[in-house]
Amino acid sequence: MAKRRVVKREKRGVPEYTVLGCPLTKSHSLWCHGLCVPEEGIGMCGRVAPHTVTGRTQIAILKYKIKQQAAQRDSSKI
Repeated sequence: MAKRRVVKREKRGVPEYTVLGCPLTKSHSLWCHGLCVPEEGIGMCGRVAPHTVTGRTQIAILKYKIKQQAAQRDSSKI
């Protein structure tokens, strides 16, 4: 009888193509429902939370609003 060959297998993580889904809604959808409060841009599911990502337009609008509020504060101090 031949000896059985022992194969050491490494633990692999979850494949990239696996849909994890939202842990809050138990949904296996491909999009984020935006219900969780992400930490450093990462949601509870472990993926980048799209509701924390700000684009160029959003950043420009925020800067404009901040500038307007600062101008209003300065004009009210006169």
